[in-house]
Amino acid sequence: MKKIFFILIVCFTISNTTNAYKTMVFVSEFGGKGEALANFSEKTRITFDRNSNIYILDQDNLCIQKLDQEGKPIFDIKSNEEFLFIDPKDIAVDNKQNIYVVDWKSVHIENTELPKIFNYGICVHKFSEKGKFIASYTLENLAKKSIEKERAVPAIDTDGNFSLLIVPKDQDRELYLCVDNDENIYVLDKDKISKLDSSGKLIIIFAENGDGSGQFDKPTDIVADSEGNIYIADSGNNRIIKFNSDGKFLLSFGKKGDKDGAFIGNMSVIIANDGTILVADSAKYEKILKTQLKNRNIVSSTILITGQGDPIIPKNREFLNVMRRIQKFNTEGKFIEKMIYNIDKNDPELKDLEFKAIDQNGNLYLIDKESLVIRKYKIQKALLWDSIDKVFTYRYLHQESRYQLDNPYDLNIYYDFDERQKYYQMLGIMRFDYDVTETFHVALSSQLSHLNGKTTDKYPGEYFDKLGYIQDDVSNDRHTAGKIRLDMSLILDHDPFSYREGNFFAYIGSGRYDYTVIATDINNKRRLEQNLWWSVWAIGASYDTGSSLRISLIFSQHRPLDYMNYKYIYWDETNELRSTGLGEGKSTKAFLAIEGAF
Repeated sequence: MKKIFFILIVCFTISNTTNAYKTMVFVSEFGGKGEALANFSEKTRITFDRNSNIYILDQDNLCIQKLDQEGKPIFDIKSNEEFLFIDPKDIAVDNKQNIYVVDWKSVHIENTELPKIFNYGICVHKFSEKGKFIASYTLENLAKKSIEKERAVPAIDTDGNFSLLIVPKDQDRELYLCVDNDENIYVLDKDKISKLDSSGKLIIIFAENGDGSGQFDKPTDIVADSEGNIYIADSGNNRIIKFNSDGKFLLSFGKKGDKDGAFIGNMSVIIANDGTILVADSAKYEKILKTQLKNRNIVSSTILITGQGDPIIPKNREFLNVMRRIQKFNTEGKFIEKMIYNIDKNDPELKDLEFKAIDQNGNLYLIDKESLVIRKYKIQKALLWDSIDKVFTYRYLHQESRYQLDNPYDLNIYYDFDERQKYYQMLGIMRFDYDVTETFHVALSSQLSHLNGKTTDKYPGEYFDKLGYIQDDVSNDRHTAGKIRLDMSLILDHDPFSYREGNFFAYIGSGRYDYTVIATDINNKRRLEQNLWWSVWAIGASYDTGSSLRISLIFSQHRPLDYMNYKYIYWDETNELRSTGLGEGKSTKAFLAIEGAF
């Protein structure tokens, strides 16, 4: 049975470490709340160029900031007499490091005067790699577009005169932007994609709303690969859609869920430098671990002085981890691997971090939602010590005492009994917890205790027992015990309405207590040797067959009725063997439980 369980453990562990979560290694931080250079507002979009420079579109402060890969400012772009940021929505950078921003623009409709009438439509601003304005391209000829009088609202033109502005429906909607290697521009607007060439000329409009082939619902990102193919994060349908550069639907991949190759909620997509597709979704896995190990010990000086009660007041420690994932696919939509990163909510520097972006190198950018500081992390596969939740408790107690007694019926000045005790105890507890993946958790806990005591009894007066022996003696106590436990849990279904998990544990412990009493007078050969020992092991598993039914099976072996095995030998004052004793046993149990809630 032990061998079978051991094989299951090995197979279980190997199968679940393939996609073990990666360790976040801090690289740098930048930003913060404000309007100065290298600061920004709450509403921002972020993108990167091939040299890993960072571009921040600040939607509230109406500016662009270019930062180097460490987050140091290079330059910023603000509205001037050549162009005006009105409501910028997204930002992109091409291979020549030209910068593009999708925005809104008002254009005077031809042959309208007193008042002038302006159409309000989507445009793309283009800037050079140095931040110099190049041109603005509208997706349609706003100067000749028909007037929708029912959409007109009062406005003031640049000359300060009364005018009318034709405002389209849903002007607050999100817009997304990408640029391919030929500098073609793609604007994703709700349920359609507009393609413009490098001069800003509209070439084609394609796609539509829906859940069929080539259709999407609630898109949240767009990106182009080196071949000119376009990938849409179709968050409403929980999938990625791929088109060629002419707008022809090629394929889609993904479905709703938290399994490999599935997606939940809003998605972000980027093409990595090796050509693979990185997708970050909103799947979040919260792990709460409550442990009996002490977070810290509070010592009450009052209790220590009075000696009343236990002076150590324990406070239990609680871990809260949030894991997020980034999935990698090839260009055909085949799942390659996932990268699970962990945010420790107990760490004051990490507890408010939220996902912001991924760059082409797979670096992760998390933003502190309070301070708006962005922290850059490198994600690597190596298991680091910092990625393991660990607790260590150590206690040491040393005590010495002396007790003297004078017989009140004699008149001498000697104590008739003098006892001295020396005693120390050590206790060490360790626990390690590690989330191998978002579904597989491993915990290892151990406890080791050691006690050592020495008691010396003396009769200082001229005391002899009735046989003429001096009964001064020394007794020694020594107790050592250890326990170790392995726990593994596998979440079978994360859905809170159908949550299921499987658990396995293995436990082993043993202890030994040695006690000796030896007379110290040279003429007294009395001595006692006593040994006690115990051991226990247990293995077990539980499995949720459904959200309301669990099956548990446990095998264990331990000492019967909680008694220790023992052996003792006693010699009297004349060194004659007087008695011996031996007692040992074991108890084996099998436990099966079926628990249900109906």
